[in-house]
Amino acid sequence: ALHHPKPKVLGSQTAVVTGPAGEEIHCDEYGRVKVQFHWDREGQADDKTSCWLRVSSSWAGDRYGGIAIPRVGMEVLVTFLEGDPDQPLVTGCLYHKEHQVPYDLPSNKTRTVFKTLSSPGGGGYNELRIEDRKGQEQIYIHAQRDWDENIEHDQKIRVGHERHDTVEANSYSEFKAEEHRTTHADRKTEVRANDHLTVGNSQHLKIGTGQFVEAVQEIHLSSGLKVVLEAGSELTFKAGGSFIKLDASGITMVGPLIRMNSGGCPGKGSGAAPVLPGQVRPADADVPGAVLEHRLKQARFSHTPLLELCQKPRGGTPMQCPLTNCPCRHAAQLGS
Repeated sequence: ALHHPKPKVLGSQTAVVTGPAGEEIHCDEYGRVKVQFHWDREGQADDKTSCWLRVSSSWAGDRYGGIAIPRVGMEVLVTFLEGDPDQPLVTGCLYHKEHQVPYDLPSNKTRTVFKTLSSPGGGGYNELRIEDRKGQEQIYIHAQRDWDENIEHDQKIRVGHERHDTVEANSYSEFKAEEHRTTHADRKTEVRANDHLTVGNSQHLKIGTGQFVEAVQEIHLSSGLKVVLEAGSELTFKAGGSFIKLDASGITMVGPLIRMNSGGCPGKGSGAAPVLPGQVRPADADVPGAVLEHRLKQARFSHTPLLELCQKPRGGTPMQCPLTNCPCRHAAQLGS
């Protein structure tokens, strides 16, 4: 039998991510993808063009890290671990003439961008954009649909100039403890429909100069026990050309006819009927990943390496390695 050394692939190659017809994103549970190399004349650009290829990431832990799966049609850079053609690895994605960058270059060379595309079908995107052009610095965030935040402790926000908020539907806020607000200048509020306020206990209102209330139809004050109106110098009730004035000189009553204990009945108010606010929906949440420290401790106490070196015979294959957990055999099986 002839024995030939296993060939090696020197350097890197580019390829195109492939998948079944109609799929825009094709991967397995490990985030691996399939590709078709440019020299492959028989490939059909489907899910049978290659083995599964692992995708390099800037950070990878147990249920935490960063992941961006190359999508079908993207051009990727493929390298081979130690030159082994059986261990291909996607190390990056490449722009080209057909797949343009998100913003025209070099006119937007000061921008750092992470922009996605809704799938399937496109038509929307999520984006994080950082503009570093002097005098125009900006961080721009676009959520195509929902944006959820979970902050486990404090949040502090400082705005050096103005702040503008626009909510095009309902807005809900819930404070499970105290709320403190301080406005150092004027506060201007406009409610173009009804205003409802419900206070579970007492309400205290202190005004430095004057309070002016005007209603087109009715003002109704009601109390279960007592209503006290107190003025330091003058108190006046006025209606329909008649009035009652109380001041230091005495009580003045003026009207076409003054009745006392002569029948009649008091007027009635509409009464208060405040509407309670709607319920706040919680933000989406996730769970933390797992630490890798237990593996390091186990290896340290048992005096065994995290990964044992492959012990395949010279010129042999990883399948001939006697180790139970041979890393080379495991990588070859993942790639098959």
